Amino acid sequence: MNFQGKLDHLVKKNNSLVCVGLDSDFDKLPERFKKFKNPQFEFNKWIVDQTHDLVCAYKPNSAFYEGEAMKGILSLKFTFHYLKKNYPEIPVILDAKRGDIGNTNKGYIKFAFEFLQADAITLHPYLGKEALSPFLERADKGCFILCRSSNPGAGEFQNFGEKRFLYQYIAERIVKDWNEIVC
Repeated sequence: MNFQGKLDHLVKKNNSLVCVGLDSDFDKLPERFKKFKNPQFEFNKWIVDQTHDLVCAYKPNSAFYEGEAMKGILSLKFTFHYLKKNYPEIPVILDAKRGDIGNTNKGYIKFAFEFLQADAITLHPYLGKEALSPFLERADKGCFILCRSSNPGAGEFQNFGEKRFLYQYIAERIVKDWNEIVC
């Protein structure tokens, strides 16, 4: 089943639009999890086991795992594996905000969709549709494209414009020109 099918199924099954971010900042983990070999994974597993019937998706943020080097990447992989094995109907979105030239994106795709087996990924549109086409061509996967962020300084560039803000223009272009299913 593709990403959209999984998401639609779980939204209906769990009557939920809740996506839980697994932003497991190592420094903020409860002490009881830090005694484990893979603390971030154990913390994520605990969250998943407590919430699996209340969500429509999970969204681990790659930065928290990358920041812990190999141990963090393993915890991220273990989290994806645990979800795929124990809760395969729940879509998992890799929050990585990737977006680069085509060849680089192919490496990101390999990591996200082959190694981690993510159902979807977050992307940024700055390099345009052509650069993101390796992601967009994956009809089985979901792409969440950043238009407007919530950080305090976001308006510095995202609110640029006279009649419309830049983020509004980006959202419109994505909906009108990029929002298609490629078969």
